[in-house]
Amino acid sequence: MPRPLEGLIVVELARLLPAPLIGMVLRDLGATVFKIEFLPRGDSLRGSLLFDLLNRGKYSLAIPPAELSALLAKLLPRAQVLLTNYRPATQRELGLLPEVLLKAYPHLVYVNLLGFSDGRPGHDLNFLAESGVLERLRPSPAHPPIVPGFLFGDILGGSASALIRLLALVYRQTRTGQGGYLPITMREEMLRWSVATAHLYQLNGGQLPPPGVDFLSGGMPAYRVYATADGRYIAVAALEEKFWEEFCQFLGRPDLIPYGRTLHDPYPHQEMEKIFAAASWAEWVERLKDTSFCVTPVYTFAEAIQAPWAEEIWQKGFLCFAPPEEELRVPDLGEHNAYLAGWLE
Repeated sequence: MPRPLEGLIVVELARLLPAPLIGMVLRDLGATVFKIEFLPRGDSLRGSLLFDLLNRGKYSLAIPPAELSALLAKLLPRAQVLLTNYRPATQRELGLLPEVLLKAYPHLVYVNLLGFSDGRPGHDLNFLAESGVLERLRPSPAHPPIVPGFLFGDILGGSASALIRLLALVYRQTRTGQGGYLPITMREEMLRWSVATAHLYQLNGGQLPPPGVDFLSGGMPAYRVYATADGRYIAVAALEEKFWEEFCQFLGRPDLIPYGRTLHDPYPHQEMEKIFAAASWAEWVERLKDTSFCVTPVYTFAEAIQAPWAEEIWQKGFLCFAPPEEELRVPDLGEHNAYLAGWLE
C-alpha cells in the first residue's frame, strides 16, 4: 500500500493518549516521527502496553529539558509538523509559544491539544461533561450518566479532530509553504461533533427530550437494544421503513409494522422485548445470519477481533491505520539520539 505521507517530518513533544495517537496514525501513513522525551524518566507511559501501542516505529530522542531549544533549532527547519499537548503556562516555560516558533519557522504546522480553551487540566470524562455529551449518555431520565469505556473526548474530540485539520494545513503547506498554529480543545470539539443532538434540540424548539426517550436514544422500537434469553443483546437499527417492515415480516409479526417509529407507547417495546427474550444470543446470531435489516448482534471486543473482517486490523496489523510494511519496534528511551546526528548531515 502506498505511504501517502512519506517524506513528512513530524516532531512529537507529547504524552498521554490523544497527541501520541496522532503521531502513531501519521507514522502508519508514512511520516517520519521524532518523539522527544525528557530525561531521566522519559514519557510517563513508558513501560506500559499503551505506550507500546502508541509509539511503535517512532524515533526516540531523549534529552534534559534544558536542551529542548537547541534540539528544536536543529529539527524544526526540516520538519513540517510540531505536535504537542501543553497548557499555556508549560508552553511558555518550555519556549513553545506559538507566536515565537512561527516567527522563526513560518512553514511549520504547529498543533497543540488542550482540554479546555482556558487552559485548565482535564480528562475525557471532563470534556464530555462540560460539552453536554455526558448528560445525554443516560439510559433513562431516572439513571445517572454512564461512564463510557470508549474515550470519545480524547479520540474523537482530540485525535480525530486534530488529524482532520492538521492534514488540511499540511495540504496548504505543500502548495504555499505557509504553516500555522492549530490549537485543538477537546471540550469545544465534542460540542462541534454533537450534530444529532443539535438537530434534536432545534427540532424541539430549543429543548431536548429526556435521554432514553427520543428517537436516537431508545425511544423508538425500531432503534433500540434488546436483551436475549441469556442476558446478551441484539442491536436493532431498522430506521428506514423498508428495513423495519422486512424485519417484522421476518419475525412473523406484521402487526408491529405500524409501530416502528412510535414514541411513548410501551406496547411495541414490550412485544419486541418478549420476542428477543424467547431465544439465546447464539440462536439469534444464527437466525440473523445473511439478513440485511440493520439488525445485528452486540459482540464483545474479544469476539469482534476474532471475526474474519478484523483479521487485517488486529491479527496482521495490531490496530495499524495502514498495513505495516515491516515489523515496527517500540524504541528504547533515547535510542535514536546518535541516529539524529547522521540524519541531520
